[in-house]
Amino acid sequence: MKTSNEEKQLSVALRLDVLSALNGEFAILDEHIEREAFLRNFFGERYGDGAGKLFVNETQGQIVLIWKSDRVDVQAEAVHHEALGHAKSKNYGEAINRWVKAISLNPSDPDYYFHLGIAFFETKNYTESIENLAKALALCPIYYKARLILGTAYLKTRKYDDAAKHLEESLIFYPKHPLAHLNLAAVYSIQRKYDSAIKMLLKTVELSPNEVRAHFGLGKIYTSKREFDRANRHFETVIALNSNAELTIHAKRAMVSTVAISEHTSVLADSGKKNEPNNVASVPEAKVVERFYQEGFRAYLQTDYDKSSHMYNKYLKYRPEDDFVWFSLGEAELRSGNVRASADAFRQAIKHNSKKAVYYKELGVAYNYLDRKEDALQCLEKAEQLGKVDSVAYTIWGKILIEKGLIEDAVERLEEAVKLNNNNLLARYNLAIAAMKNNQRDLASNILHEISRAPIESPIKEEAETALRELM
Repeated sequence: MKTSNEEKQLSVALRLDVLSALNGEFAILDEHIEREAFLRNFFGERYGDGAGKLFVNETQGQIVLIWKSDRVDVQAEAVHHEALGHAKSKNYGEAINRWVKAISLNPSDPDYYFHLGIAFFETKNYTESIENLAKALALCPIYYKARLILGTAYLKTRKYDDAAKHLEESLIFYPKHPLAHLNLAAVYSIQRKYDSAIKMLLKTVELSPNEVRAHFGLGKIYTSKREFDRANRHFETVIALNSNAELTIHAKRAMVSTVAISEHTSVLADSGKKNEPNNVASVPEAKVVERFYQEGFRAYLQTDYDKSSHMYNKYLKYRPEDDFVWFSLGEAELRSGNVRASADAFRQAIKHNSKKAVYYKELGVAYNYLDRKEDALQCLEKAEQLGKVDSVAYTIWGKILIEKGLIEDAVERLEEAVKLNNNNLLARYNLAIAAMKNNQRDLASNILHEISRAPIESPIKEEAETALRELM
């Protein structure tokens, strides 16, 4: 093994006011030696040294953290640079192999784990990404870029508390990173912390005025809060920027007029055969038709799915070729429990646009509820071909395959479901069922024990405990 006398280091400067914990006791210290000792102890306890040495200095109103590695391996560095070349060419498989080799040569270098974590992230293997990014942080606790990607990976796997923790920490080191604010806003929105989400999105816009995802997110939140003027301003920005075609379409449809539809318009839309679309004089103005969609979208955000379906149907009376609104209707009907109606709507969406993977995926979900298993499998296979199968879909797919006796194929799908969402207890439960079908009682028992200990409230836990008792 060739080693180098050179050392790697990572440094970051923080403002004194970034950490509230530095107020109080630190503020009253005058002596330089005392202040330096306080900072060294504070950050040593907070982060530790990892696989190197952490140095802390105060200079010109800032705290400078410097982490230095214990050693550098020349051969590992050469392999690392080979991996970087493969990653730049998006040859992630070979890049991963090279970083694994570099780690075998020098397992104490955080750079290798960090880049390996990114490579796994790019290939949507979020479990491995999280593992390697966490290792990078264990070796170099101030590796703030790792915190940002780690927080994002936790967001992808729906571990929202962990996502918030690391994204918030990343902002201590890099408070002007728009993506950290944007992703943290997504976490807060999911957690229904809307005021905090708005704050993060506004900061994103301040740092990156043309970030359409932030404007669209603000529009959605303000719509759900019934602050329609504010919502419309952000939707209008999305439309004006026009940098994301899909969001532009959604923004146009999501805009809500602050003036109620006139009684005449409502009567027109609700009246009988005399106002069918083939009677040209009876067709509402385009803006009125769009308003039907907007009202349906707003109702959907407010979880009033019956009203949402009603308004989408009004829209489709005049725009029956709109595949996206057929899909939206299917989503609303599915959440209302009207599964047959949802399947009909998804089929209409596919009829008008057969290249949208998510349409097939949702139709597969509906067919599963209707006990049309073969049809469900065909739809899920088509969705996968088009590139859109999520954890829920893989779970349904795996469960159907178990029922068909195709256990190995079922396990493959269910493991994909868990990989995409580690908290998917239903997928784990079906993995236990598959293990029992294969007479792997110990494996089944281990999985069921993991489910029963999971910190998630779910009826699946009761089923797991019942299955455990039957195994004993």
